[in-house]
Amino acid sequence: MVSLPQPILRARHLLAAVPLFGLATGALFPLVALNLAAMEVSSSFIGSVTSLYYAGSFLGAVSFGFVVRRLGYRRGFAVAALIAALATYALTLTDNPSLWLLLRFAGGYALGAYYIVVDSWFQALGRRDTRGKLFAVYETLRLAATALGPFLLVLGAIESNLVLIALAYLLSIAPASFNEPPKGGAAKEFSFSGMTDLARCFPFALIVGFCGGAANASFYGLSAVYAAQVNFDRAEIAFFVAFVLVAPAISQIPLGAGADRSKRMTLALGCAITALLACISMAALAQPSLWMACLGGALVGGCLVPLYAFGLSRIVDTVGEDDAVSAATVVLLAYNLGAFVAPAGAGLAMDALGSGGLYLFLGAIALLALVAAKSDAVFSNCCPESSR
Repeated sequence: MVSLPQPILRARHLLAAVPLFGLATGALFPLVALNLAAMEVSSSFIGSVTSLYYAGSFLGAVSFGFVVRRLGYRRGFAVAALIAALATYALTLTDNPSLWLLLRFAGGYALGAYYIVVDSWFQALGRRDTRGKLFAVYETLRLAATALGPFLLVLGAIESNLVLIALAYLLSIAPASFNEPPKGGAAKEFSFSGMTDLARCFPFALIVGFCGGAANASFYGLSAVYAAQVNFDRAEIAFFVAFVLVAPAISQIPLGAGADRSKRMTLALGCAITALLACISMAALAQPSLWMACLGGALVGGCLVPLYAFGLSRIVDTVGEDDAVSAATVVLLAYNLGAFVAPAGAGLAMDALGSGGLYLFLGAIALLALVAAKSDAVFSNCCPESSR
């Protein structure tokens, strides 16, 4: 009989809930877009629905820590999943596009709330020597489930799919409710008074988290455009996008394990350097082959996307499990800010410089992460990082 590592054992029920939530979220994005298109609304309106969804997610990330600190992790998870389920089921009750706009805002709020609960919960369940591996397993499951979500579209009509998605959100509550809450642990050497204090003491870790969000949104938002500009056909574009989406799911676990054995910002520095060199190489290739594009893109995404986890774990290592919710809140805000502002910059770079502009922009993000990771080691006198 195979025995699970203790951190995985402590989080096993929560790990069972994550794929259900991820599948539902991944399926909902294309389903909403297809249904709005069937309503014959404009593309700009569909884009507005997506933007409002992320505005709701941002609000959830800002505000839901208050709920978690008062209700606890298990009840907080149930509230987030219930909001997501109700907002999804309500989509079956109306064909009014304006109401869909509001309901997607509510769904976005649920997603932001979910990330506050789950990201801080996994961080608090780990220790300094296990936190990276545990969080990486969670990220891998989340990414894989979200990527599989669109395949639910083949199961039936739009209304029945929406009901199934709402049911998946509700079902995720059951395993999460059985997971033990963290035992807690306050910082032993430092004291902190809220998110402002955390931002003051860990500015470079927040910049690293910002770079993770900027790279993730820019790369995956424009990867298909890049592939089209280098003259890939539809099948090649689909393969390229799928390949680079899978790369971070594969890289998370070995990088997380490595971060548990060394300083997290040191590993973030190595990832940033590797990504920068890969970006320079890819930018120099005007017409890469499919395999060269896939390998280069996988290297860039596999190194830059985990930066969020490095930044978050770096802070929780120091502040302790009792402040994991506040840590997750400030790093998620930095991540969401990067995801909000960077795609427009990447698009402008591609307009001005062609397909290679995407990798030049991502190279600039990698350079910023490199400087931030190095600065954390040199200037973090307030809260220096320990490898223990």
